[in-house]
Amino acid sequence: MKRLLSALIVGAMLFTTTACTSQTPQENKQAETKTEQKAEEGKKDEQKAESGTVKFTDSVGREVELPAKIEKIAPSGYLAQIMLYSIAPDKMVGWGSKPKDKQMKYIDKKYADKPEFGAFYGKNANLNMEALISAGPQVVIDLGEAKDDIKEGMDTIQKQTNIPTIFVEATFEKLPEAYTTLGKVLGEEEQGNKLAQYCKEALDLAKANAQKVTTKPKVYYAEGENGLSTMGAGSIHSETIEFMGAENVAKLDKGSKSKAEISMEQLINWNPDVIITADKKAYELIITDKAWANIKAVKDKKVYQAPSLPYNWVGRPPSVNRILGMQWLGTLLFPEEFKYDMVKQAQEFYKLFYHYDLSEEEAKEMLKNSILKDK
Repeated sequence: MKRLLSALIVGAMLFTTTACTSQTPQENKQAETKTEQKAEEGKKDEQKAESGTVKFTDSVGREVELPAKIEKIAPSGYLAQIMLYSIAPDKMVGWGSKPKDKQMKYIDKKYADKPEFGAFYGKNANLNMEALISAGPQVVIDLGEAKDDIKEGMDTIQKQTNIPTIFVEATFEKLPEAYTTLGKVLGEEEQGNKLAQYCKEALDLAKANAQKVTTKPKVYYAEGENGLSTMGAGSIHSETIEFMGAENVAKLDKGSKSKAEISMEQLINWNPDVIITADKKAYELIITDKAWANIKAVKDKKVYQAPSLPYNWVGRPPSVNRILGMQWLGTLLFPEEFKYDMVKQAQEFYKLFYHYDLSEEEAKEMLKNSILKDK
């Protein structure tokens, strides 16, 4: 009985296997055809996506239809072009504000002849519509701080140019997120992630060290050839000072974020511990003119010239150049916490963000009136 039962089980298994696996040539052909059709449909979907559009919601909630594959971009102005150049220089069809000759030293020559469009909106708007349209960008990108009328500004640009226009917030702490977003939008995720990671690590260190500060050094940010112009506390142009845990002495009556001319009497009243300036003439004046001699920063020899090429490290324009300025200022103000080798740091930054091989000699020249002034 057991032998009969075993034989029946084996027979049933063989029958089941044969029934499941045996197919006629026609059935095999049909299965192959279906597989090929699915593969072809997948290719068509990919091609459609590449030649089609995708919906993108920008940082102020505007839903904009963008090309799925972007090869040509235009910056809305000076600030935007710095970040776009760092992530996708070959896709830029022109400049918001063409770099000057002394800046062009740090910009690849193949980009020198690209057209200038001007600023798209704001008080200094000077858009050359003809130049923009001739360049044929697929998208216009604005980056930076969201102003009150940003939605209207973006909509106006888009309507006037008939080109998709988006805003990506890129304030100090939003820089990593901005680069990640740009990487996805532009199909430059590898470079976007590198830039985002660099910014994140620098910002995280700065925030951690700022929390340790118990006595905030008082800093004056001198602008103009006479050194008596400044940006008030809270200004995006001087934000680096406060972000690092220092105090901007310029508490301006007409609004903390405004630029103002001040008197020497006011400056003596503030009596800053440290003075920084990106203006070479102002630096020379401050350290030699007797009118400045009794200010604490001058007496203590804590007057520093910030590097300014291709862009001012402290905050003009207030773009990603401030990340390097933040490291520079931290090294000056809190050397025990920020142990950067600023020569090497500058070389790394210029390579990653400006695609420029900064030599050791060039870096030292930039730092001679600050980090290296007593060495």
